[in-house]
Parts: sequence; C-alpha cells; structure tokens
Amino acid sequence: MSSILNDEVLIKVGPRGDILSGKTEWDESSYGNVKQIFITHGNAINSIQMLYDFDGNLALAHRHGGDGDNFVCINFESWEYLTSLTGYYGPIEQKGPVVIRSLTFETNGSTYGPYGREEGTPFRFNFQAGVKFGGFHGRCSSNYLAAIGAYVKTMARHYFKPDPPKYNITPCLCSSTTELPACVTPSYSRRYSAPAST
Repeated sequence: MSSILNDEVLIKVGPRGDILSGKTEWDESSYGNVKQIFITHGNAINSIQMLYDFDGNLALAHRHGGDGDNFVCINFESWEYLTSLTGYYGPIEQKGPVVIRSLTFETNGSTYGPYGREEGTPFRFNFQAGVKFGGFHGRCSSNYLAAIGAYVKTMARHYFKPDPPKYNITPCLCSSTTELPACVTPSYSRRYSAPAST
C-alpha cells in the first residue's frame, strides 16, 4: 500500500508475524529518525518502544507489548540510520499464538542484536538502494509483540491510484504537493463515430 505523508510517498511493507488474530494494531509512519529503541525480551520479543527525532524534537512513542525478563536500550549515533530489520516469528515452544521471536537491527555503522530467540520463520526488511526507513507498524498483545512491519520512503513524489490500473480504468495521478483526496486525473477523449445515414 502506498500513501503520501509530509510530501513523501511511503510504501507499507509487512507486517510479519501474527496478522490474522484480533491483536492491537499500531502505526508510527514518518515519526522521524529513530534515536533509541527500547526492547524487553526473553524467549520472544515482549515489547518494543521507540524514541524519535522529528526536526530536532525528541518524542517517545508508546510501548507496544508487555514486560519481559530482559531490557535493552539501543542508542543510535547522530550519523547512524537503519539499513535493515531482521527477525523470526512463530509460536513459543511450538504452541500458542504466533509472536515475534527475535529482532536484529542493522545500521550503516553497526549491528544490534539478535534480541529474543532465533526460532521460527525468518524475515528481513532492507532500507537501501533508493529507499529509506520511514517508520514502524505492527500488532501487539498485552504480553508480546505479535507482528512488525516497516514503512519505506521512496524517491517518488507521485503515485498512481488505483494501482495498478485494471480493465481500462483511467489512473488517478496523486501528488505529494496537493492535499488528499485532490488528484490530477490524466485528460483523455473518446471518439464517437456518427451514425450511418439511411
């Protein structure tokens, strides 16, 4: 799914993990650059919480999940930025609901983690080669982080809607410089043939 926020076109990737059950959804698109990540974990990821730098203002987001046996604080240097997020998801001890079992954060300067236990189905989100990290989203319960995904910032300033066009539907070209739902629809004309004279 694509969206425009703060004059940037974002692509929503994921989430990975439990995406079917009625867990609490959370969304932190374009909150700013991540400065700190707080994680509680044991045999899985119990919770995650981020501190963002938005135009020089530090803002602490809500905690997603519950308490765990271990607590870690990841501090990013001013020149660091996220290049990938990897992890595992699955049930604990092959039973119960699917949760995020492990997370590892990579930046342009270091690797943080893995936190939790690397068991289950692996996943990976890369923020390289023309795209940048644009925020997190996911699902959680009162005890665990159930799913996690990311937003990526593209170089685009426009996107087609609906995407992709189907069945001769004329696409609507939306711009990051206009307020939604204002769109510029490409002009077109239809040619009609005059009825045959009798």
